[in-house]
Amino acid sequence: MNTTTNRSRFDNETHVSAPTGKQTVRGTIISTKAKDGDFGPTYRMTVKVETDAGVYLVNSTIPAAIFDACEDALTNVDGWIVALRGCDVEFNATLERSDSEHFAFAKRPTKATILAVPCEKARRFQEWRDEPIAAE
Repeated sequence: MNTTTNRSRFDNETHVSAPTGKQTVRGTIISTKAKDGDFGPTYRMTVKVETDAGVYLVNSTIPAAIFDACEDALTNVDGWIVALRGCDVEFNATLERSDSEHFAFAKRPTKATILAVPCEKARRFQEWRDEPIAAE
């Protein structure tokens, strides 16, 4: 007998209504996706925004400014799309709420930046040596 239940990893979170209109979105990328279309590839991200009242989700295309910042901030092992998951970002966009109150779609994201990167994905500029630096 199967006793498992279909529980979401987000069941313990309090969902709040996503705002609409022109907003500054600041949150963590929890999902990324690449899809080939008629006009070339499209790259999308889902950002989890935490507020004092709870969380909501925003789905947006990944702005070029985010990809440009990747080379400076991240280590590319499995591709930039995978490397972006877990990063904190900020951008401005016009939000339209979807059928779910806590989910919104972003149109025309601008002024995008990467605010923080998980330690395991951060670009390392020097190899770490586990030995003291000799004084000369």
